[in-house]
Amino acid sequence: MATLALINIDMHGHVNPTLGLTAELVRSGHRVYFYCAEEFRDAVTGLGAIFMPYPSEFGKATAETAKLQALATAEGKAPPKQASVMTRFMAEFAKTFGPLQKSLSTVKPDFIIYDFVSLAAKIIASNLKVPTIKFFTTYASNEHYNLLSQSFAKHDYPTPEDLQLAQTLIDQQCAAVGYEGISLIQSMGLIDDQNLVFLPRALQPKGATFDSRFHFVGPCFEPVHSEEAKALIPKGDGPVLIVSLGSLFHEWPEFFQNCIQAFGNTPWRVVMSIGRRLDRNLLGEIPSNINIQAHIPQVALLPHADVFISHGGMNSTMESLSYGVPLVVIPQIEEQGITARQVASLGLGIHLDRSAVDDAALKNAVQQVFTNSSIQEKVATIREQIQEAGGPKKAREVIEGILATQLTLNVSNNITTNAH
Repeated sequence: MATLALINIDMHGHVNPTLGLTAELVRSGHRVYFYCAEEFRDAVTGLGAIFMPYPSEFGKATAETAKLQALATAEGKAPPKQASVMTRFMAEFAKTFGPLQKSLSTVKPDFIIYDFVSLAAKIIASNLKVPTIKFFTTYASNEHYNLLSQSFAKHDYPTPEDLQLAQTLIDQQCAAVGYEGISLIQSMGLIDDQNLVFLPRALQPKGATFDSRFHFVGPCFEPVHSEEAKALIPKGDGPVLIVSLGSLFHEWPEFFQNCIQAFGNTPWRVVMSIGRRLDRNLLGEIPSNINIQAHIPQVALLPHADVFISHGGMNSTMESLSYGVPLVVIPQIEEQGITARQVASLGLGIHLDRSAVDDAALKNAVQQVFTNSSIQEKVATIREQIQEAGGPKKAREVIEGILATQLTLNVSNNITTNAH
């Protein structure tokens, strides 16, 4: 069995989709070193992997940027000047390259599985001559579709000065450990030979243009079955509605008040996550058919749900569709807007703009996705496509196939070298 290193970043939306794959690799006998921020230690060690803490902070910067964008959108203002995407990527590189290089040089993995955000992992693997596969927890990019160009405003793109500063940083860090660097401009246009995408192809924009370099294995989160989660659903026999805006966007009391007005004292049984920062008292009296929690075990609740009101984070979207639950998507940032438009265009639910949200709009949207037979049929179809994509088992088979090919090449090269 192989020694594998999985390089992640400090975001639930990136970690959670890889936990099922990690569990599958461990069950198959592989030794898995899982690199991530300290807060994910328990989730990783519980799967039998070896947790390797390192100073990823991309999520913290992204969370702050997302909050500023959401606040600006809510107030009808232009986003404030803030750290660019390139600045955040390079800050992550600067913090993680040294510790990651030192650790991987000691671990000497047979294979590296790395998040598309981690430029450090790409450079280190190239210098260590270790085979890799890049993974995407959101939409993949190729010659026909580029997530960055779709997600970020033009002012957010790097200037020539930004690129030169970034190149200098890369060159300095690589030179300090005797590594060959990488041309940042050239690498931005290159596509890795092997890419693992945690989506079904049907959900990927321009999915038909992605060739055999891309393995669409569907979501790889670790299923959770909990009677405690089921107990959170208010008693009764009405349909179940889950409401959650993810981990970043809870400072919106008006939205939760709209939900209470729309669904309170109705047959709907509602479980609603309001986050740990929002004052529950701002929401007034809570009807008995609505259970409000700071945090909910979303994966465990969705198997019991009939409709999910979500912000459209990719993790939440894939969890919902995996259990055949149609969506009402209220995106908070542009990447989620892409998902909302995909959900609507594929007939998997309804896209509501944040500015259009009120109790009537919420009630109408939920009722429509619950009763529309076409939406229900299309959700059932994509659920089948997700299952057919293969999930953790398929992802493990892809990785083992690449390892076997690499082993064959190494043996062939050794024979050729010895012959000379």
